[in-house]
Amino acid sequence: MKRGEIINTKDGEMYILMRSIPESRFNNPDMSILKKYFHCDTVLRNGDTLYFCNHIKSIDYEEL
Repeated sequence: MKRGEIINTKDGEMYILMRSIPESRFNNPDMSILKKYFHCDTVLRNGDTLYFCNHIKSIDYEEL
């Protein structure tokens, strides 16, 4: 996956990818520090890959 791609989760949430890194490159990572470093609010994991993302907030609306 490339930076800027949209990730859709099974529960219908959407995230914009900032960075993906194999988890094996870290030794006991502190996720709060990594989120600040990569300017993201969410870390997702799939297999051995960590995805540093920003949540795309959904809105409730009513058609007029």
